[in-house]
Amino acid sequence: MSAILGERVGQPAVEIETIEQMLESGDADEPQQIDLSEEERCAIVHEHMDRHYRDTLDEPVPMLGNKSPRAAVKTKSGRAKVVDWLKMMENRTAKAGESDTAMASYSFGWMWTELGIDDLRR
Repeated sequence: MSAILGERVGQPAVEIETIEQMLESGDADEPQQIDLSEEERCAIVHEHMDRHYRDTLDEPVPMLGNKSPRAAVKTKSGRAKVVDWLKMMENRTAKAGESDTAMASYSFGWMWTELGIDDLRR
């Protein structure tokens, strides 16, 4: 993340307050916002999703009969399940666009290619 955020990231600020002081300050409920462009935010979200899904390719997935996607694509019925799984993830992620454009703009295309089933993508 340091490569993306550059100088915006530094040493953490440490402030000690009692619970009473926090409650009196009035902004206890307000999360701090980081000033990022939409491009930077998308890059961070997409990098996280890439790492997550790269790991997922080798982990058991309940929708795939507790097989990893890499193992499931080795059979015809497994490939069909992986196609359904990928489509479901694409559709859910696209629907997130109503509230999160970074999620909605994520492309699962690399997963189809890596699993060798991009010819089954419709």
